[in-house]
Amino acid sequence: MPRRMVFALLMVIVLAGTFFRFADIGTESLWVDEIYSYRQALKGIAMIIANAPSDVHPPTYYVLLHWWTLIFGTSEAGLRSVSAVCAILTIPLMFVLGRAMFSERIGLYAALLLALSHFHIHYAQEARNYSYTVLVVVVGMIGFVRYLKLFETQQEEEYSQSFSQFLRISWKPLLIYVLTTTLVLYSHFFALFVIVAQNALVASFVVLRKQAWKRLWRSWIALQMLLLVIFSPWLNILYRQINTVRSGFWIDRPNIGTLLETLVEYAGSLSAALIIVPLCLLALVQVRKQLQSDTINENSLSEDNFSTVFWWDYRLGLLVLWLLAPVLLPYILSLESTPIYYVKYTIPALPALLLLAAKGLDAFDMRVRWMQGLVVGIIASLGVIAWRDNRNDWNALEKEIWKEAVQYIDSCAASNDAVFVHDWYCVHNCTYYTKRPDVQFQALPPERFSITPATIERFYAPLATGRERLWLVLSHKTSGTEKILQRIERDFIQVHDSIFPSRYRKYMVVDTFPLQTQGLFLMKTYLSNDIRVLRFERKR
Repeated sequence: MPRRMVFALLMVIVLAGTFFRFADIGTESLWVDEIYSYRQALKGIAMIIANAPSDVHPPTYYVLLHWWTLIFGTSEAGLRSVSAVCAILTIPLMFVLGRAMFSERIGLYAALLLALSHFHIHYAQEARNYSYTVLVVVVGMIGFVRYLKLFETQQEEEYSQSFSQFLRISWKPLLIYVLTTTLVLYSHFFALFVIVAQNALVASFVVLRKQAWKRLWRSWIALQMLLLVIFSPWLNILYRQINTVRSGFWIDRPNIGTLLETLVEYAGSLSAALIIVPLCLLALVQVRKQLQSDTINENSLSEDNFSTVFWWDYRLGLLVLWLLAPVLLPYILSLESTPIYYVKYTIPALPALLLLAAKGLDAFDMRVRWMQGLVVGIIASLGVIAWRDNRNDWNALEKEIWKEAVQYIDSCAASNDAVFVHDWYCVHNCTYYTKRPDVQFQALPPERFSITPATIERFYAPLATGRERLWLVLSHKTSGTEKILQRIERDFIQVHDSIFPSRYRKYMVVDTFPLQTQGLFLMKTYLSNDIRVLRFERKR
């Protein structure tokens, strides 16, 4: 295909991806995790880094968001736009990766599948680090593939030179690998599983590509030791974070249905999964047949060629390991220990699935007319599905609607009213959206305080004393909610109850929320809670 045509097609794909990722980006309210990102971005760089041990993610995304908000502001669109830009940059990089691993056509298919990915689009519109993580994982994998290709393209006599001579010849690919992998290490906890997948692939060379292993083992071990040194400042913090999670985490234990849910979410929806999953299976079958044919035709009987060409291709092995490691390893850990498996955390594996599907799409012979029509039909179907899924998002509220809830309080509260907020972290959403500096929002109880009668009394009584009216904002209901209500109802009587509903998507389940019709939702990204605003007046 002519270069100009490849470039033109890629630009069309990037423009389509840009449209999906920026459309409706600032409409919905920031939910609690996005408000946490906002609060981190307001801090200085030193404070962000110092605060890192209290979080479960490395601080690089918050540092990026800090600088971003200095230019683009802290509105909903301003905070989320950095994720959208990261997502858009990932699209042409998927082309680069697909081309480096297979061909230009597979690169274009992979870029298109990512551009249409509903799962990727969803997190491109969220002020969290998931979109950034996918970007750096793809960049890191480009560095890894170029490192491996170094040992394919160099002549045999170059490998026989001393290790120091080899480094002088090849320092640029090695430097690219180190820099890109460092970004991966400091992006997201689950991105570490991608590094595990890379090491598993190289370790397989001991048996499956012995000649390649002999050529690269010294440089590979040296690189891993260097990366360990680079990551060492974070190791102690990571150890503390793991211990914190072990002491108690909010995630439920997964089951076999969780894996099916992950697969459908990666595809974007159930209907998209019915297309993408068969394409991935086709890729596996097509590569196996091609390798068997190549072996028979070439009569390759050398030790290295027989074990690699006949039934195993390292590029396909890389995609399979990349897909499985960030999914199965935390899944097994969640079954055996504290549950840590949450679908959106595994997003570093998404590009592997889409590259497999792109390889499957390339299995059709474009010289055959009916296969051309089939490929066009598949791409058109995925485009229609992507449009439908994203249009449904534009027409539905998914995130907690804090903006509307706080606007209601602002419009109705008197200047001497107190507003209690439970759970404690939701108070930051209220202070972000309120336009009333004279209305006091108070977490009940504040952060790090357990809900006991003593702590409730300590923080409730000073604000409630002398007031004729107060408000209670409830979201993320816990077992302590009833204790708070009971204490307030000793002095006050409830006179109004407003519910601000939002919905969460999940498989094959009908949800009913107040003021909202029933519907069948086919994707679960996170639990989105209703917000309940109660108004009380003092008993006479």
